[in-house]
Amino acid sequence: MAPSVSTGRQQDKINVANMDDARRVVMGEMKKLRDKMVDGAEDVGSKFPEEARKIHYGESDKKSIHGNASREEVEGLLEEGVEIAPIPVLPEDNN
Repeated sequence: MAPSVSTGRQQDKINVANMDDARRVVMGEMKKLRDKMVDGAEDVGSKFPEEARKIHYGESDKKSIHGNASREEVEGLLEEGVEIAPIPVLPEDNN
């Protein structure tokens, strides 16, 4: 009678299943967070840095906005003290 030995293949299958479940939970929570961040916020697209500065310096009314910015633009905003936060980009956003 051969001894029962746990192989790496069995462990890999279990770990992958657990990872898939964990990934679904994390992705669901990230989607909720992203939806909460953009709910009611104006999408200003590539004008985000300009609009964020206007709001920060009081040239525009305070409001929630979201849009796109390059790494350099983000660094510039942060150096100026403009309060911004990244919005999670999820795999489904690219489909």
